[in-house]
Order: sequence, then structure tokens, then C-alpha cells
Amino acid sequence: MAEAVIFVGVQGSGKTTYFNQHFAATHAHISRDIQATAEREIALVRECLRSGRSFVVDDTNGTQAARASFIREAKAAQFNVLGYFFDTPVRTAIGRNNHRKDKKPIPVPAILRAAKHLQPPSLKEGFDEIRTITPEPDSSHEEASRKPL
Repeated sequence: MAEAVIFVGVQGSGKTTYFNQHFAATHAHISRDIQATAEREIALVRECLRSGRSFVVDDTNGTQAARASFIREAKAAQFNVLGYFFDTPVRTAIGRNNHRKDKKPIPVPAILRAAKHLQPPSLKEGFDEIRTITPEPDSSHEEASRKPL
């Protein structure tokens, strides 16, 4: 079954790095950083849904409202919907952000605002499974833990 993976986490929490390490070979990469506009992101999501191609939405997706249409459309297309919650301390995210080499760092107030409004994903939203990614102490490696259905 095709997968719709929705990443949830503040800027600098390791979402894109995790995509590159775990999904780049098997899933389409949908990100505002790549597609540049919401319209282009939505068009690529819908193309994946029509063709049955697994994909990852690699954005902040910090609120239930931000995730709702992705979940609804993926479920309607019979996709398995997985949420990946990047439970990264804000201090860690800001530190990572300040050392970015792949793109211009996000202003710290934007990260703080995202953290303040961040709503962790819930199975009640329609996810089939939620995995929490937490940074290991003093390391850039992460590990996943599963929440039971």
C-alpha cells in the first residue's frame, strides 16, 4: 500500500535530514523549500495520489488544520497515512538552524513562534500510525518510537 508520510516539527528539527536518510530512495519529496508555493505542493501531492506513489510532506505542518487536507485526501485515495513527530527541543532546533549549510537560516523568532503553536499529531486526526523522532543526547542521530494504533 502506498504511504503518505507527514512530517511535523519546527524548523531545524531534522525533518529534511531524516527524509534524505530514510525516504529519498522510495518517496517523493514534497516541501515548500523545493516546490516554492503551496499550489505546487498540492499539485505534486495530487499527482502522487493519482499515480499511487508514496510521498513525504516535509514542512512544519504544525497544526491539525495544516495537516487536515493532506490526511483527508490521502485516506480517500486509500493511502496508509503516517505521522512523524520531530520532538526536538527548541534550543536544539535553533542551534541546528544557526549552523545550516543547505539554505539560509530561519529567523529565531519564527522558530519560537512555530514552537509556541505546535500541535503534536494525534491518531484522532486520521493517522494510521504516529512515530516520534527524538534526537539522541549530544548527537545528530535520531531514533523512532512507535505509538500503538
